[in-house]
Amino acid sequence: MTEAPENLPDLVGQPDLAKMLGTSINTIHSWRAREDYGKLRKADVVVSGTPFWLKQHWTDPDKPVPTLPPLVGVKEVAAMFDVEPDTVTIWFQRGNGAPRENVKIGRTRIWTIPPWEEFARRTGRPINASVVKSLKQVNQQ
Repeated sequence: MTEAPENLPDLVGQPDLAKMLGTSINTIHSWRAREDYGKLRKADVVVSGTPFWLKQHWTDPDKPVPTLPPLVGVKEVAAMFDVEPDTVTIWFQRGNGAPRENVKIGRTRIWTIPPWEEFARRTGRPINASVVKSLKQVNQQ
């Protein structure tokens, strides 16, 4: 499982969730496809099309649930900069100052938005303010 930095609660993806629940990943997929929320709660956040859950729902369910900040993955970052997702990956691979992910779960890199806003200011790359605004509102619903 991936431990998140202090400012981001621990998230788990489908493989980790399957292990925690003592079932197979295929069962998790099946529950999600049927929207069987009696067995599996709805994902707390979906980043670049991949669902994630707060680990605490299973490890400490009585503890108050933290509010997640708006989270983005490669697809959302690409939309923020009006580029292809591969371009974001290239920025990362070339080491040109792209922010390091806050957490990586499986193959999914997850960031909060502010490091990308700073990247835009620092590099002079235009950022799509309306996309950023809509991404920030996603978690507020």
